[in-house]
Amino acid sequence: MQILTPILGGDPLLQQGGSKNSLKPRAGTERRENKVTAGYLRDRDFDYDPPGDLSRPTLDSEHDGTPLGWRWCRHEIENYLIDPAVVSEALPADIRDVEEAIRQAAASIRSYEAVRWTIGIVRRDLPPQYELKTRPDGLNEIDLPPGLEALDVNQWALESIEAHRRRIVATTEPDAVRATLDRLAARFDGPFIANVADVLLWFSGKDLLAGMADWLHAQGVASPGAFRAKLRDWVIANPVRALELLPERSAMIDLLRAAG
Repeated sequence: MQILTPILGGDPLLQQGGSKNSLKPRAGTERRENKVTAGYLRDRDFDYDPPGDLSRPTLDSEHDGTPLGWRWCRHEIENYLIDPAVVSEALPADIRDVEEAIRQAAASIRSYEAVRWTIGIVRRDLPPQYELKTRPDGLNEIDLPPGLEALDVNQWALESIEAHRRRIVATTEPDAVRATLDRLAARFDGPFIANVADVLLWFSGKDLLAGMADWLHAQGVASPGAFRAKLRDWVIANPVRALELLPERSAMIDLLRAAG
């Protein structure tokens, strides 16, 4: 929010929204109950593969046929802060040196990123806890099932739990997980690492920052956290230039204002 506020200039007004999983229901509640034209913007993280259209944030959800929320094309907000064009001006540093630092960081963490992506992909298909319901389907708010004998309710519970368990077992089957891990490890090969744009699209920006620690120390930056703060402050102080360097953010402003 600190980064986007100076860029948006109060149009629309921004508020901290909490965890990514709470953004959609909160924005929907604001629209339904408070009649506020609310929306949200979230990180993509490991919840979705990168989109095909990288020119603007991806539509995440709708409310009554109108856009409600979007997610960034890149992995998370840090992936925009460490864009070589931004770093080269904010540090300052030669853009080629920045790109090489990102490549080296990516090479050092690629196995870790393949594992994180594998877990994220498995997590997508796991049934959420609320789908294992404590009441049968079709009941009113104040209602009981027709059969209340132990035989009836026990059978319903066992069948519900077994159906839930089967989904978990199928999703976490070791051979399937290994196949996903091998596929991602093969994707994150040498040519992939050489392409900084792909790295910023797929790898966690926070992990890349951590992987750049030695290079940052050589640039006189105390820590990855201090570096992130420096980049944040540069964007806050140079909102117009930040938009010029990151076209997706300009498209994001157009989307948010049109939705309002």
